[in-house]
Amino acid sequence: MMDPALERHELTEFEKGEIIEGCKFFKQAEVARDLEISPQTIATFLSRTKKRKSTNNLPRPGAPRKLTNADVRYLVRTVESETHVPLAEIAINTTFSNVSAPTLRR
Repeated sequence: MMDPALERHELTEFEKGEIIEGCKFFKQAEVARDLEISPQTIATFLSRTKKRKSTNNLPRPGAPRKLTNADVRYLVRTVESETHVPLAEIAINTTFSNVSAPTLRR
């Protein structure tokens, strides 16, 4: 299992600010050590910021999710408790009428 400190996550706006300000006065390696962020992440972030002239992340590709995490939990509970009812019927009888059956199967 991966060390929690090394797991992937998107840099927060605060972390981005710390990186930019820290690198004005210290070496990238020192900033990385202080913030417990990979030196490669610092270097990549700074080069990307310089190239784009912005600290904003690009939008993710693909359509946004139709179901929230709460919707998925509710759907799983409903499907597990009503195993004899077809999925399409569950979709009609719940608030998920705007979501197709193949989407619900995922």
